[in-house]
Amino acid sequence: VHQSDRNSVPVCASIFFSIFLASPVSSFHSARIPSVSSTSLATSRFRRILPLASTTAPTSYIIPSLNDESIADLNDLGYVVLPNYLSPDLVSSLLKDVEGIRSSGRFKTAKIGQDFSNKLNTEVRVAETCFIGRSKSDLGDSAARKALYDSLDRIREGLSGNYRLDEIDNRGDLLRCAPALDPGLDELLYARYPRGGFYRRHRDAIDGSASVLRCYSLLLYLNEEWTEKDGGHLRMHFDGFDDEVPEGGEEDYLDVEPRGGTLVIFKSDQVPHEVLDTWVQRTAIVGWYNRAATTSDIQSLSSQEDVTRLGMLAVAAVLVFGGVGSILLQ
Repeated sequence: VHQSDRNSVPVCASIFFSIFLASPVSSFHSARIPSVSSTSLATSRFRRILPLASTTAPTSYIIPSLNDESIADLNDLGYVVLPNYLSPDLVSSLLKDVEGIRSSGRFKTAKIGQDFSNKLNTEVRVAETCFIGRSKSDLGDSAARKALYDSLDRIREGLSGNYRLDEIDNRGDLLRCAPALDPGLDELLYARYPRGGFYRRHRDAIDGSASVLRCYSLLLYLNEEWTEKDGGHLRMHFDGFDDEVPEGGEEDYLDVEPRGGTLVIFKSDQVPHEVLDTWVQRTAIVGWYNRAATTSDIQSLSSQEDVTRLGMLAVAAVLVFGGVGSILLQ
């Protein structure tokens, strides 16, 4: 049994976290396994572009999954970048799905912050989002979205409790087991950045908030015919600082091109990142894989003086004893 399982509170006590989690702040018709070349990017930080293992879904979409090399890079570097994770045809189908949902008025202006403090701040973030997921039946059926869910489920299964992601110290001693991920707490949304949109530097998992349950962040890009002048790069920071670089601090970062089909996964608590200004419309799938809440998580929240966090605990108690059937993530 993984350490992350031993102190988990009941499932319904964990579910309340998913209601308040908010970003502080991701081949088509052939049965053949797509081949991906081992081309290197022009940066010392990125070692290789990794091939993918695949299976065929009943809808005839190819469902990729992470291989051992991808897992190793995620463990060693804190992130992995996989170009061509989705075929151009599937990217196009998902992009049409985005536009269809948006035309129905389901997208909302994106906010920032944690829990009840979530608020609009256009100096930090200019974008609009719509939550998606298997439970969002009101969005209608989509074979492309179903293939996306299947693929991301396979990724979660490959990451959950994977011993290759255990934290080991320099002496080879185990510091922390890889977290067991709770499929009921997955977060997934479509994000659309207009011309001039951006999201300034931030982290996805913040101590003292429900977002601490986030273990891995994912971004999957849907930008067809993207060019360098379009902007909107993902910038991942590795300078050791949190949300800001202090005066005199030396920056260390990697920029990732938001080309259609590219998948990025990184450790939510370790990689500050931002969306650079985009000069054309930029569309992405954004998500987080979460672990179950533990008693120490509850205690950490209850130790805060912040009234909003105490309000979260009250909601948790209601969910534990009253059920969650009528509560939906909006």
